[in-house]
Amino acid sequence: MNFILFLLAFILVAVFTPLGFITVIIISLLNWNKGILQDYFFNLALSLDQFGNVSMQRTFNLILIKKESIHKFGNPDETISSVLGKNQKAATLIYFGKRLVALLDAIEKDHSLKSINQ
Repeated sequence: MNFILFLLAFILVAVFTPLGFITVIIISLLNWNKGILQDYFFNLALSLDQFGNVSMQRTFNLILIKKESIHKFGNPDETISSVLGKNQKAATLIYFGKRLVALLDAIEKDHSLKSINQ
């Protein structure tokens, strides 16, 4: 049952996301409002980040953090950056986790630390 719901959700996203994107572009242009696009892309990025946290939880728990970490990947309400930030503070990142944090910090200073969900 869960697999069927996953497939249905996947198909709906694949079919309707382009329509949603076009609609937001048109509304943004008609209103001359760049804020609509900025909000849309931020929310999409946040959603994808949360999706990545869930879909890659087993892999990320193996390759980014120490086994004894209490801050695990997989919570659907948390971003990858938030989990990385918690592990950065707890000093439980391993090599690839540290590299990913460094990459994010190159884009935005202290990105993972700033993104921590309480």
